[in-house]
Amino acid sequence: MKLRTILRTSLVLFFIFGWLSCDKKTEQALSLHQIEHNALQLYYGSKGGVTITGGDGAYSFLCESSLLKAEMTHSNYIQFEPTGVGEASVTIRDSSGESLLLHVTIVYKTKHVVISGLDATVAGDAMTVAEQKKLKAEALATIPVKTGGGYRFVYNGGEERAETEGTVFIYPETYGQDGIEGTFKETVVGNDSRNVAITLYYSDTERTFVFREYEEPAVRSSPREYRAVQFAEDLTEQYQTAYPNVEQVYTSQVIGSMTTE
Repeated sequence: MKLRTILRTSLVLFFIFGWLSCDKKTEQALSLHQIEHNALQLYYGSKGGVTITGGDGAYSFLCESSLLKAEMTHSNYIQFEPTGVGEASVTIRDSSGESLLLHVTIVYKTKHVVISGLDATVAGDAMTVAEQKKLKAEALATIPVKTGGGYRFVYNGGEERAETEGTVFIYPETYGQDGIEGTFKETVVGNDSRNVAITLYYSDTERTFVFREYEEPAVRSSPREYRAVQFAEDLTEQYQTAYPNVEQVYTSQVIGSMTTE
């Protein structure tokens, strides 16, 4: 009887220790959700963060860099606000002592815009056809770039605001070549962040483009089709003296590609 009791007790202890050992081995290692190689890139002026997974669930962090403001906004989420451009390191650990090192790179958001077409629209019921053609040609000549040229916007003033600014490089002939440097101010129009007015300042010149959809004359897009976008510049006030019957004139720079890095 005593032998049976000893065997039974030993068997129970074996299963208990086996279960605990298995549970310990299957515990997820301390890691960051959807962050590859523990490396994070942030744009200056734009907040970001990381979600911590695994470990024992009791997390803390250490960030001594002056380039980042860091705050644990949830039990497993650290929010970062960049204050400068460069590289920073953040040590993340749990209460068991397990830790990992997060590498953070902070850069200026850069937008590359290549123009694929140029157009001008002239409206005025009292204008002659000859006047409209002449004005259209004059308006087209004011566009600072040709097809294949474009703009590079560097958001070194931040980018999470209703109004921001930065440096612009204008490429008149070919994108990336012989750029003219200036500055720009980007303003959200109304409550929709997609409606943006961009004012460029360069070579003693100031001009404002509105980012909006472009639709070719006499062509109506269906909701499912790709809709082209443009930089539109209203020149109506500029030409009202020379063309008193003009009601509206604006140029269109059709955007062929727009990428952000």
